[in-house]
Amino acid sequence: MAKLIFDYPFMEKEYILDKDEIYIGRLATNDLSIPDYKIFKKLPVTTQKELLNLLTKVSRRHAKITFKNGKYYIQDIGTKGVGSKYGTYVNEIKLEVKKEYPLSPGDRIRFGSVECIFED
Repeated sequence: MAKLIFDYPFMEKEYILDKDEIYIGRLATNDLSIPDYKIFKKLPVTTQKELLNLLTKVSRRHAKITFKNGKYYIQDIGTKGVGSKYGTYVNEIKLEVKKEYPLSPGDRIRFGSVECIFED
């Protein structure tokens, strides 16, 4: 099963992509929130404050990963549907807003300034 792999103190190491549509962003109501608030709230307040600059570059609703026809795709959507402020990148290539891009194992995805690796 596909997953996203993170290496940050405010995220689990792996998040399984177990739905056909997964919304990613800073809001806790997303399918995958950055930060993972269950973890973030346990960090010392000083650490939380240090991480704020990094985390505010992730939009409230930043991107969407979809699974269709046996393949995963990602698109930058942004909170208001006009794209995220700091962009979504795959292997350092900035995605066009609302355009689906196929994902391949080992792809490096960046939501603003928070990076992860896609594995399938």
